[in-house]
Amino acid sequence: MVNLIDEINTDLIRCKNVIEENNYLEVVIAIEEFQDKYKNKIKSLSENSSDVVWSYTVKNLEIIKSCLIEYRDDLILKEKIKSFHEKLLDFKSYIENNEIENKSILDEIINSIEEVNYSDINLDEKYKKIKPYIDLVNKFDRKTALYILELITLVIT
Repeated sequence: MVNLIDEINTDLIRCKNVIEENNYLEVVIAIEEFQDKYKNKIKSLSENSSDVVWSYTVKNLEIIKSCLIEYRDDLILKEKIKSFHEKLLDFKSYIENNEIENKSILDEIINSIEEVNYSDINLDEKYKKIKPYIDLVNKFDRKTALYILELITLVIT
């Protein structure tokens, strides 16, 4: 996934450079390459394709750039959700399989962190809501504290 995101970022840089150069031949080549490369991955890209190469403009490349940005951001979000979910399951399994004090407090912390993670607010607001749980980390052993901090990090980044 990380390699795909890096590849998309490289393609976005190329888009930016070709748009700035405004060389018609390079614009056409870039459009054709990106459409071939992403036609099966980005639905909106295939909807905006044209069979008439000489009708391409910089605007077509700007649309492709927008599609790539949206696709990259969607991949990043999916990866973040997947990472959070995996870490959450690991933490819950750890709690179940070990004798840990203050399990009720941990359940409250987990539920709150999960609720904040899935809420539709900006990162600063998420940080404000999660900040009190950072102080509670001191009440737990190193491994439990590490799980809490990892979850918090995934939520606020």
